Amino acid sequence: MNRTAIVIALTVSLLAGLPGAALAQAGHDTHHPGTPPAQAEQAPAPTPPSGQMPGMQGMMPEQCQAMTPECMGAMRQMMQGGMMQGMMGAPNAGAAPVNESLPDFTRAYVESMNEMHGPMMDGVMADDPDVAFVRGMIPHHQGAIDMARIVLQYGDDPKTREGAEQIIAVQEGEIAEMQAWLEAKAGEAPAPFGQTGGTVWSANEGGNSISAINLATGAVDTVLIPIAPHNVDLTPDGKLLLAVGDPAVEGDHGSDGHGHGGDGAAEGLLVILDPQNLSAPKATVAVGSHPAHVVADRQGRAYVSLAGGDEIAVVDLARAEVIGRIATGDYPHGLRLSPDETQLYVANVEDGSVSVIDTQALSEVARIPIGTAPVQVGFTPSGDQVYVSLRDENRVAVIDTSTREVTNRIDVGPNPIQLIATQDGKFVYVANQGTEAEPNDTVSVIDTAIGQVVKTITTGRGAHGVSASADGVYVFVTNIADDTVSIIDVGSQEVVKTVPVGDRPNGIVYGGPAR
Repeated sequence: MNRTAIVIALTVSLLAGLPGAALAQAGHDTHHPGTPPAQAEQAPAPTPPSGQMPGMQGMMPEQCQAMTPECMGAMRQMMQGGMMQGMMGAPNAGAAPVNESLPDFTRAYVESMNEMHGPMMDGVMADDPDVAFVRGMIPHHQGAIDMARIVLQYGDDPKTREGAEQIIAVQEGEIAEMQAWLEAKAGEAPAPFGQTGGTVWSANEGGNSISAINLATGAVDTVLIPIAPHNVDLTPDGKLLLAVGDPAVEGDHGSDGHGHGGDGAAEGLLVILDPQNLSAPKATVAVGSHPAHVVADRQGRAYVSLAGGDEIAVVDLARAEVIGRIATGDYPHGLRLSPDETQLYVANVEDGSVSVIDTQALSEVARIPIGTAPVQVGFTPSGDQVYVSLRDENRVAVIDTSTREVTNRIDVGPNPIQLIATQDGKFVYVANQGTEAEPNDTVSVIDTAIGQVVKTITTGRGAHGVSASADGVYVFVTNIADDTVSIIDVGSQEVVKTVPVGDRPNGIVYGGPAR
């Protein structure tokens, strides 16, 4: 049996009881809580082997509470698809293709299952059966946590949400037990950042480079690229890393790229990279004057803000060519896609507005007056709100996307730049850069429920770019004046590690473990 068949068989066995027993637990019908389902007979739970962690007994009922009936068909299809791919010897066997017509929550569930497969596969290949079991179960538990976080993001049933919160607490505890067992019995220290894993990439504008921080090992690899990258982003499937900036030059880049910083005459570039091999760009695309930010959609298009041209360049990534241009306000900078990818919000630094772009028509459909020097935008996971950093007001504005009106203005630290919402939508993290003469070293944490700053976290000097891990556990902040990245634990709201990277890191993006 090959590696793919093993992990598929393990996953199928774990999901086999879903339709009946898993959802038939008293008081835990996640879809129709008012209609008690028929009880299914369950075999007694086996006694855990001697030396195993007691908390693992009975773990399956807790995990299954996180799975809504709507996602089960998709998961069965995923398993069948994975087995078919495995039998045919297809590449990436075991990873289900994500049908773009599926609801967002279903895609999220399938993607979380796909991300679980690789680590489980590696885990069960251990020479010792006990170690193989524990190594395989750690990513399995993390998969349950990821699914629970998804239902907290998309679901609204109180019972389901309560069950999901319990799952997260219980499974995190069991992961800690298993990691401790591995360390004690097998001499394996836990990864520096638990089960989050993956990689963080920083765009080092002053060093013409990108730094890749491996969260599993803590290793940092800094690679020169042909531009002075101001920002980076991953495609939704994680297969391409995109970097934008002006052509590489020698010496320090003094401008922070947020207006008043140059004549915008350079022909800027989009560099398309393999995340696993940064030293050999796959393609380079001339996009226009002073590219600032880039985001990519699921249709294989990238949107690049061109601050020097007051427009957005639309790039076909497969063909590596510009296929359209969209006019915006003056000096467009930060931009983000709505969760459903139907709209693109763009911060226009020099005219104090946010452009709303229809991604089907590829045209601006609204321009919202917002305040002085908007630099970046950030959607909440629901897509109901957009937070906008106002650099020269030391505030963040909040837009209601249904009315396109500003509903709140929140005082933060000096000169806020980038910001991002956590996966559950509870917090927005705002990097306060300060000025070149007086760099600031704080991140403001906004509680979205009350619309106020509830915590100010000290980072490195010149806090600039912000990204978050997919599991919602960590937030990553570039410190432009210190050449470091601060890693914040969302649970404790504290910096747990500071990582040296390249010169003047600006943008930053997190990517999950490679599949």
